[in-house]
Amino acid sequence: MKNFRLAILLLLLTAAVGCSNGGDVPGGSGLLETDEVILSAETSGRVLSLAFDEGTAVNAGDTLAVIDPTRLELQLASAEAGRQVALANLESACLQQEQATENDKYARKEHDRVTTLFRSGSATEKQLDQLKHELTQASLAMRTSQAAVSTIESELARIDADINMIYRSLEDCYPVAPTLGVVTEKYIEPGELLSAGKPIAKISNLNSLWVKVYLPAGDFAHVKIGDRANIDTESGEKQYDGEVVWTSEEAEFTPKNIQTKKSRADLVYAVKVKIENSDGTLKIGMPVYVTLGE
Repeated sequence: MKNFRLAILLLLLTAAVGCSNGGDVPGGSGLLETDEVILSAETSGRVLSLAFDEGTAVNAGDTLAVIDPTRLELQLASAEAGRQVALANLESACLQQEQATENDKYARKEHDRVTTLFRSGSATEKQLDQLKHELTQASLAMRTSQAAVSTIESELARIDADINMIYRSLEDCYPVAPTLGVVTEKYIEPGELLSAGKPIAKISNLNSLWVKVYLPAGDFAHVKIGDRANIDTESGEKQYDGEVVWTSEEAEFTPKNIQTKKSRADLVYAVKVKIENSDGTLKIGMPVYVTLGE
């Protein structure tokens, strides 16, 4: 099929170059193409169901398939259970920190009181040393409790990150159309085991097509981006309006497959023309003739 389409394009191109050399209005022939996006799997798993077939019109964000999410749902349940345990540990650690803080405050107050008594001779050095020791132990306990709280908070942050990753992976189990268009190729079937990166479907935007035509230097000099164009289909039943959206920066040789020796040496410039397909009549691969500057 590709070779057949290429042969048609080359034949039309030959005729177009010949016609343009003898006419005043630049133009050329080509085959209609469109922007295409291939949707691929971002996770592995078995395909449970499909919501499309070849020819199905889709909108951006439409769910096109369901990939078995069971494994991820089990991972999510395990992560959420671990989070509950971490929350309970955090509550216990916070209580221990509160108690250690109170003990530290009391030890400092006792230390200050006995220090005053020691200076007045009402307390012994042994009593002061004992309170210094108790104050040191209380401070260490408070710092230990603070470290425990920080550790559990970090663990909670890690668990939350894991849960978010699982949720993201669950989203991948429901691949959605990345753009508006029509499914032109289907690559998978229900029950198939997918690997990450495997193509699921090709989506083509049939609302807006384009054609690339080639012009000799003389005709190309009169063409610029934004110029209007007229497009004739092979049937000639209807004409379409188009717009030049791109022009090549450098010349290239005409295709060589079925050209004469003279035409093989000709240099041409590519021009891309966009056509709105509002009525859905135009199809990919359809041969058309483009007249520029009308």
